Amino acid sequence: MLTPKKVFVDTITTQCDLMLPDLRMGGTQNSGPPRATRFLIPNSEYQDKGLHGLYLPTKDILVVEGSVIGYMQGHNVFGSCDVQNLVLESYKAAHITSALPLSKDEKRRIEQDEGLTLKRLDVGVNLALPSDTPISRVLVELAHKMIDAGIDTSTYGHGETVYRSQHSQSSSHKFYDKAKQLYDTRGLPLNLPNRDAILEFTKTVIRSEIVLRYPKMKILEMTKPRDWTFAKLKAELVSAFDRLHLSGTVRAGLSALDLRDVKHMYRTTYRCWEHGDDLQVLLEPKAYKRQVAYFESIGFDITTPPPVSGEETPLGDIFTLSNAVEPPPELWGDDDDAEAVEC
Repeated sequence: MLTPKKVFVDTITTQCDLMLPDLRMGGTQNSGPPRATRFLIPNSEYQDKGLHGLYLPTKDILVVEGSVIGYMQGHNVFGSCDVQNLVLESYKAAHITSALPLSKDEKRRIEQDEGLTLKRLDVGVNLALPSDTPISRVLVELAHKMIDAGIDTSTYGHGETVYRSQHSQSSSHKFYDKAKQLYDTRGLPLNLPNRDAILEFTKTVIRSEIVLRYPKMKILEMTKPRDWTFAKLKAELVSAFDRLHLSGTVRAGLSALDLRDVKHMYRTTYRCWEHGDDLQVLLEPKAYKRQVAYFESIGFDITTPPPVSGEETPLGDIFTLSNAVEPPPELWGDDDDAEAVEC
């Protein structure tokens, strides 16, 4: 059952219509378009976890964007799905850090959800990764099945990120290797509590996020933070996963080999061999000899059929909300707002 602890809201972009005649951005440089000021809402506790702001003085519009859960807790591996509170916290951060001081009237309006318009919401869940199965295998199989089903699919790396409708101005859906992203970007602060345990948790899951943009929210008539209750977030997640209609399976792996450890030119050959294809029919004799030598160097004899053993997991059992997991309780710390509530 999907509970609030399994759902989190990562990136949020919100526009606020202010009512101030002038805001003095002391010390900031105008790096945006004419009459626009871009600025950082810094995080004093965790470096590189700040939010970003854009102020348009001619229209008295303030835009705040970024990962609010990342700003609040130092990471965005999991967190709150309380959209209204997260938006409020982002504007509190802008005021408290003096990135953009707000008057009492402005603070009151924001607290009452007045003048606020959502422009983007990234809603995520973590899906359990089958044991002894590298995430690259699962995402590669996902991409193949999505393409076979005629779904608008984009991929990055080899088993790193898979998108549905990536460039849609309405909504998109992505799956990726969160552990690798954190490793590549050094995304967990060194002073983060439970840092190692959180990183280990990311190695056991597949990250899935739906990106909801303003045109879709406008059609739904849900452009206010208060509109996005847990029930509404859940409904959008269910709708996104229902579009996949996945068939096929993924094998646990003959040796738990991560395809990213295989040179690019040999990855297709390995997948064909593992699935039982006749490589002597698929490859020219010289290419076959060269590839046999390569795989011998990493411990595989592709001149013989692969073992028939190896548990296979239906993709539909992996990429489903019933496979969503919540992090271990000890990783939540003292987060009293993250109680799991059945719906």
